[in-house]
Amino acid sequence: MPDQNKYQVALAGLSYANGKPEIAGGIKCEPQDFVVTELMEVIPSGEGEHAWLDVVKTGLSTDRVAKALARHAGVAYRDVGFSGIKDVRAITRQWFSVWLPKNPSFDWSDFEMEGVVIHCASRHTRKIKRSTHKANRFDIRISDVEGDLSLFNNRLQSLLACGAPNYFGEQRFGREAGNLLKAEKLFESSRRIKDRNLRSIVLSSARSFLFNIVLSERIKNGSWCQLLPFEPAALDGSNAVFPSNQEPENDTRLHELDIHPTAPLWGRGATQSASDYHALSVFESEIIHAYTKLSEGLERAGLDYQRRAIRSVPKSLSAEIRDRDIYLKFDLQTGQFATSILRELVGIISK
Repeated sequence: MPDQNKYQVALAGLSYANGKPEIAGGIKCEPQDFVVTELMEVIPSGEGEHAWLDVVKTGLSTDRVAKALARHAGVAYRDVGFSGIKDVRAITRQWFSVWLPKNPSFDWSDFEMEGVVIHCASRHTRKIKRSTHKANRFDIRISDVEGDLSLFNNRLQSLLACGAPNYFGEQRFGREAGNLLKAEKLFESSRRIKDRNLRSIVLSSARSFLFNIVLSERIKNGSWCQLLPFEPAALDGSNAVFPSNQEPENDTRLHELDIHPTAPLWGRGATQSASDYHALSVFESEIIHAYTKLSEGLERAGLDYQRRAIRSVPKSLSAEIRDRDIYLKFDLQTGQFATSILRELVGIISK
């Protein structure tokens, strides 16, 4: 096995909230083992220039389906909208929009693509933009579990009580953390990244990595479920972040998972934004200092500094054990990763 690069090593060493799981099982062995349904806040009105398509895809990337829809409709790729990038090794249900201002009665019944079913088509006045769905619903099977299954319930109860570390999933970083190596190389060249898709991949992977390593250190020092002095807090179920100012009631809200501590999404203005919570800023900057090529590259790219919750709380979670398989159902807020929930519950056996 070839030597791992520094990013692979760092990602492999991310801390667990309750130690590495004692049991392990197969995940995504078959597409039907990982079913994702997008939950939208907006319902198409039935009128407008954009066709909205309720699509189920199996074993395909979101991007590949979007390009196929664009070809079929005879429009540019930029005229196709979708809210989230969904898993390839899965069955996923999500909405796409296609801008067809001159063809209000376009017929989608003859669209054919293996692994794709259009459940319904409607019209709406707006294009679907990224991250406009409110949540994702997951139906997951963990197969052929090895180890003492009685230990699973203990982990599940800990997760329900405290949430899970809100890590960005490994898919964000590419094969062998290749997206991060690409980011480092592009940042070193100081060239403007003209390809919009490449720019998005590079910037999001670099930001996500720095967030993950800060969160990992918060778990190590035992502060990931606490608000540090004057730390900005995140409201559960939203992207809203506000100054905590050490109000006494925050301890209760933390315990009830109503608010969460945060870690940085690095970018321009990091130093200025951190001036109100100096001790936390020093702690985070010391961790990120080992990856200055990424942090400085993000600042030069012009992304604004933000904060993100470091705990992930699945909603409507249920679990059932059948023989040696575990069946999980839960909803997750947009931008959170089911694989990070699974990582706390079971080890993964490659099949």
